[in-house]
Amino acid sequence: MKRRLFLLLAAALLSASMTVGCSGGDDPTPPGPEPPQARSHTLIVCMLGDNGLESFMDSNLVKIMSAADAIPADGHIAVFYDRGNYTRLTEVVVEDGIPKQRVVEEFNPSQSTVDPQFLAGVLERVRETMPAESYGLVLSSHGGGWVPSDIFDLYLAGASSAAAGLRPSPRYFGQDGYDCMEIPDLVRALSAMHFDYILFDACFMASVEALYDLRAAAAYIIASPAEVMGSGFPYKEIVPLLFTAGHSLSEVCETFMSLYRNSSGTISLFDCSAFEALAQSMKRVMAAGHAPSDISSIQGYEGFDPHLYFDLEQYVESTGADASTLADFRKSLSAAVVWHDHTPTFYSDYGSRGVIELPRSCGVTCHVPHDSYPQTHAAYLETAWAKAVGN
Repeated sequence: MKRRLFLLLAAALLSASMTVGCSGGDDPTPPGPEPPQARSHTLIVCMLGDNGLESFMDSNLVKIMSAADAIPADGHIAVFYDRGNYTRLTEVVVEDGIPKQRVVEEFNPSQSTVDPQFLAGVLERVRETMPAESYGLVLSSHGGGWVPSDIFDLYLAGASSAAAGLRPSPRYFGQDGYDCMEIPDLVRALSAMHFDYILFDACFMASVEALYDLRAAAAYIIASPAEVMGSGFPYKEIVPLLFTAGHSLSEVCETFMSLYRNSSGTISLFDCSAFEALAQSMKRVMAAGHAPSDISSIQGYEGFDPHLYFDLEQYVESTGADASTLADFRKSLSAAVVWHDHTPTFYSDYGSRGVIELPRSCGVTCHVPHDSYPQTHAAYLETAWAKAVGN
């Protein structure tokens, strides 16, 4: 561990990259390390890229480092990167005007980085070495929202790529090879900390079922209801914003949309304190309405047939709930989705692959029951959201 030590008999301050123990005189006990001083904010970037995303993450890491000189002197940037050929935790620092990565710890590349206990240990290591008054978390990898990875595989197996003989590749949050981290595991991994914000640089994470599970982990969550392009977020521009007062989260979303305005982009900002009220409002919808007879008119967010992810507001409208119940739901929805935007079309690499029209979006998706994949609804019924809304 790299620590800065003051030696009892030494007058010089040793380099922070050295770890030295010493005792002097008659005192048999060497002085302990100087405890790290709390900084205003630590941004933790977890990049799980042992899954085909390595080149994109390499590029994004360069962008993060290029923004290091713009953060406050009392800020930290921690980067945990599983690249496949190496797995390490570093701190991004600026030395002599040059951004560098100072290695905090190297890990065995064979270690599964989607193991919740391991990820929790990485976060604790950050807290020990880069303590702060507040923390923010960027989670970058493949994603699949609430949908269990084996259920996602069922849909992939029906897609044209699988029919052509390609091996189905699960897409959930956090993919290490063919291992995935399910949302309940992610919740456990994050349970020892509370974040000012969590930003998902991953596909499909703005699903209400996943967000409801994560509501206690952060004050705010940024996520996309559809696919995030491989280049991800514009890190050089957003990293300084995350170190401002309040973290400028709406501006982070606006910056994301500026990058993708002429291509494919969907993004939402959620207030996690509003999800309990949203669940209660949805419960009233489910009690007052009925299952829609035709789900084909409800906006989907990928190319599967039937869809895995549907627009939450359009689903509620299709239930036939009365005007008062619908108005109550919309009020709760607007409290939970505090900012959202989207391009008029988006690209999907799944199912019927291609450009999909998106004339209207509420910014958050949900599961809608259908007969094609009964396993999907069975898995949905096990979610905390389904139990909270009575469905």
